[in-house]
Amino acid sequence: MYSRCSQFLMGIIFCVTSCTNNKFDTDDIERNNANAQNPENTSKTILGDVVFADTSFLFGNIQEGEMVQHTYTFTNTGKAPVSISKVTAQCGCTTPEYTQDIVAPGKKGKVTATFNSAGRGGPMGILNEKSITVQLDNSKTSQVVLKFKAYVFAKEGNATDEVDAAQNQEDH
Repeated sequence: MYSRCSQFLMGIIFCVTSCTNNKFDTDDIERNNANAQNPENTSKTILGDVVFADTSFLFGNIQEGEMVQHTYTFTNTGKAPVSISKVTAQCGCTTPEYTQDIVAPGKKGKVTATFNSAGRGGPMGILNEKSITVQLDNSKTSQVVLKFKAYVFAKEGNATDEVDAAQNQEDH
């Protein structure tokens, strides 16, 4: 009888203590680094996260040869520091500069895009759409694509206009 009572009490204690630890934690999902090759989540670190004030920008109408610049700012809204590991421009006409330092929680960082419009215009304006890919370390958001657009108009008197003028004179 004594052994049955002790077994019964042990069973109740086991059930009560095991049920209290079954709390679902959404942070476990956010820190999950499992994949097909490594199905076990080994990440137990707290991550930062970034929120950009804007991810697209319209320069509007610019003259060919003009260099224009826009700065995209972000805030680390997470609970751990983040850093930019790599920034890649879509083409050689765009030069990115970015915050090299680690960005603490609550602090801001930036990515500046400088667009060189030389050779990118036309008499009626040519739409140039470009992007910059930002890769981040220790962030829930591991990659952000920043975009911009500019309508580039050829300068008056450039080679394209001179060829057009010469053709018009031959036609008359």
